Amino acid sequence: MDTSEQDMSGQEEQARPLSELQAHLKSSATHCDDIEAGSSRVPLIEQAANGWQDDKPIYRSHFTDDRDLRHSGYQDRPYLIRAATSRRYRRMLLIVVLLLSLSFWRWSWCLRPQLEEDTEHKQGFFAQGDETYDTAKGNHFDGVRMQELDARLLPGGKHDPEGKRRLIFVGDIHGCAHELKKLLKHVDFDEKTDHLIAVGDVVSKGPDNVGVLDELIRLGASSVRGNHEDRLLAMAPSVFSSGSPSLPEGVSSKRSEKDEKLLRQLSKHHLKYLHDMPLMLQIPELPMASKATHKTSSPLSEEILVVHAGLVPAVSLFKQDPYYVMNMRSIRKKTHLPLAEADAKQSSPWHNVWGWYNDRLFRKKSTKDFRILVSSDADSDIDALAFGSWLDVLRLRKKDRWPKPQTVVYGHHSKAGLQLHRWSKGLDTGCVRGGELTALVLDARGEQEIVSVDCKDHR
Repeated sequence: MDTSEQDMSGQEEQARPLSELQAHLKSSATHCDDIEAGSSRVPLIEQAANGWQDDKPIYRSHFTDDRDLRHSGYQDRPYLIRAATSRRYRRMLLIVVLLLSLSFWRWSWCLRPQLEEDTEHKQGFFAQGDETYDTAKGNHFDGVRMQELDARLLPGGKHDPEGKRRLIFVGDIHGCAHELKKLLKHVDFDEKTDHLIAVGDVVSKGPDNVGVLDELIRLGASSVRGNHEDRLLAMAPSVFSSGSPSLPEGVSSKRSEKDEKLLRQLSKHHLKYLHDMPLMLQIPELPMASKATHKTSSPLSEEILVVHAGLVPAVSLFKQDPYYVMNMRSIRKKTHLPLAEADAKQSSPWHNVWGWYNDRLFRKKSTKDFRILVSSDADSDIDALAFGSWLDVLRLRKKDRWPKPQTVVYGHHSKAGLQLHRWSKGLDTGCVRGGELTALVLDARGEQEIVSVDCKDHR
């Protein structure tokens, strides 16, 4: 068989299965047509022999319990019972209970204490009177009550058009000259553009009081008078006249001996520097400072007051008691009388009350019956204003006579440590007893930076 015959036989073999497949498909189609014709008379489901179609389906909802509602009589129950036993109702009830618990917690731990504190603060403003001031024990203050920072030293002022100046506030130094120099090096102190301001208690307790005073005088630094400087100045006349110092009230003989020894180490220019320390240092608003907010880290764009211990809010600065300006740590809640020591039940840290009041001034909230804090003129007509109505508020806003909030920088309370709040900055971090010496660095734009160095324990 030649090649052509082989090819033809192969094609025939391939064609045979194809013809058989076509015949099979044709027979299958005929069978389906027969079934289709028959199904029009008898449904296919009826031809099934299984018995499952005799059971009726039970339709269940995810809103109900997983049980046979038809046999349990669920639909026959009252609507309230059906709702109460549903999963949806239980979920809603749980959410309501959680919301009520959260509301109760917020009221008990957040809102209620805040409202009680506000009430106590207000009562203190209403109750205070002039007779409670200028009557402190040992009120022998004979120095400068108020001093304004030299305009040439103000960052961003007319003498600093490029805004390169800085103010360096430093906490209680207490004779730690080595730590002071280390801190100044740490902040990159520039004698040409930076000005150092101490918050008082620059001497006493530490190992090198003369060294601290020499450094402050050399740098032309400012400092307010602290309680330790005030005690030394009160003892100085008796020490240098009779040689037997008279003990100030509350000062032990041991403490008096140390003070006397320190006084005899000081020269006249040291004593003059101590005597010239003002009770309060006033720093005007920084011209280049950014707009202030109520946040703690907000730029300090408002007026700054530097004192050693604290101030009573809503009392004219010229009526503040010098003793408490140098010694206070707390304020009675319902009378706002200053205290040298804290009383947890009857008093509050003075900066809490100060912050509460100045925050109201900042937000321009009504201060009806509150006394207004004035900073420059004790006889100012603002001090006599009583504004509480919205008409008074609008009138004062239009005339720009609304009293402005003030930030206080202070020291004195080493046990409390660093205290940074919106309207007060406490910088005493216990250097002389082995803590830290802390500085607040303020640039022309009101930006703040806290810098600290470790100290040795010199007790």
